[in-house]
Amino acid sequence: MSTPATLEALLIEAQRLFSLNDFPAAQVVFEQALALRPNFPEVLNNLACALEAQGQYSAAQARLEQALECAPSFADARANLGRVLLRDGSPEAAKRQLALALETMPNHVASLHYLALSEKALGNYASAEAALSQAVNLNPLAPELRNNLGNVLAAQGKYVAAITHYTVALEREPHHPAAALNLANALSRQGQMDEAIERYDQALTLQPDLAEAQWGRALAYLQKGDLARGWEGYEWRFLFQQAYPHRYSKPYWNGELFAGKRLLIYDEIGYGDVFQFARYLPLVKARGGTVLFEVKPGLQSALRGLTGVDEWLERGSQPVEENRFDLHLPLESLPGVFGTTLDTIPSDVPYLFADDALRSKWRARIVPSADLKIGLVWAGNPDSAYDQARSCTLRDLAPLFEIPGCRFYSLQVGKAASDIHEAGFPLIPLGEDFGDFGDTAAAMSQLDLIITVETAAAHLAGALGKPTWVLLAHVPAWRWLLNRADSPWYPTLHLFRQTEAGAWPAVIAVLAQALEQYVKVTSK
Repeated sequence: MSTPATLEALLIEAQRLFSLNDFPAAQVVFEQALALRPNFPEVLNNLACALEAQGQYSAAQARLEQALECAPSFADARANLGRVLLRDGSPEAAKRQLALALETMPNHVASLHYLALSEKALGNYASAEAALSQAVNLNPLAPELRNNLGNVLAAQGKYVAAITHYTVALEREPHHPAAALNLANALSRQGQMDEAIERYDQALTLQPDLAEAQWGRALAYLQKGDLARGWEGYEWRFLFQQAYPHRYSKPYWNGELFAGKRLLIYDEIGYGDVFQFARYLPLVKARGGTVLFEVKPGLQSALRGLTGVDEWLERGSQPVEENRFDLHLPLESLPGVFGTTLDTIPSDVPYLFADDALRSKWRARIVPSADLKIGLVWAGNPDSAYDQARSCTLRDLAPLFEIPGCRFYSLQVGKAASDIHEAGFPLIPLGEDFGDFGDTAAAMSQLDLIITVETAAAHLAGALGKPTWVLLAHVPAWRWLLNRADSPWYPTLHLFRQTEAGAWPAVIAVLAQALEQYVKVTSK
């Protein structure tokens, strides 16, 4: 007859199983220990951790609440309860529990850590930074604290400080792929592409299937102008972002001749990407077959003049029926399919053309004048994570309105269009009345010059072949490359770059000087 296990032996065995990540077995032994001593707070806490590790958040929460009923000042259990609530998608409830833990133990590192993660999940980055900074001061060598503080700083655009913390995290734990990836991303956002690629390589050495690192490295190569290497990793985006809502079982097109077949091309990410990569559709059509092009609502009227499309589709809530096509591919994959390099970008413009009826409509709104007619766009989509860096304010553009010989028209859409009424500048509003991008294209066709931040308007203007000046963030999107004033994608564009992050006044002053000269030259 076997000897009954003692409580001490059961706890030793449970901890051994837990350390081996055998969480189901550890759960069983912890439950056996509770049978010997019900309401044992430490065992309830450890059992909850085993349940949490198996994704059983409700059960873990119940055990932690039981532990806290027995020991209300048990800070570790309170911190774990906060973590469980956070992982279960309840950051506000987690925040309340962690605040209670810190009332009991103000320097409890775990509570500070999870409080910061809760604040970050709620978008309270300053509060998250404060909590993590306190935790790092208490435990400066903890890699996870350093890594997460770097994440919070990066989310606020504080990349230099984030780089410092990521670097410390990697020094303490060199086999930390997430820290290497995060460091690479921060270096990339600082424009340090060679250093970023080294860190992406480090992350991929540690975890070769880390899709975010493959994708980030691809973007860094693209930004450097090494398009061939960039396209190699560009397809990794499918493994961690699902920008296109539908999935198909039909094969992907790889660029082969497809005479007698039907090929579905669909836009995937942003509006600007559609205008940029639509240039490839005539090349697709040249390889035979029938081309179906599916785009988001609001785009067809701006694209109708495009050649190479046999059938237009508008994206809806349902996928395209698979009996309508034989092959498919996202629009954003076409540059890679065609092996595009800087020297082979199909850059003949215009390749988009404004609708004649819409041109007539907007011609009536743009009064003939000897002044230079200039369209302005100062803000992108505010829902974009990148918008804070790329968008300026209308007031930032104030120096332009002091230049004689100019008449300004607002092409701005969305919430930022209402800035016109507060700023009081001599700016004629058009964008407020745009129904879709067809109206934008038609209005642009009646203007002499477009001045815009790096949003869809820049791509549309470039595709229309309009003279366009683009205000760029210090480190813009990859397609604008680095350290050049022209764009190989759009011959009629001129780029004005920030010399440091957020420094709009300096770059706008340079643009204003250029505009004064442009007015003098064009008025002769």
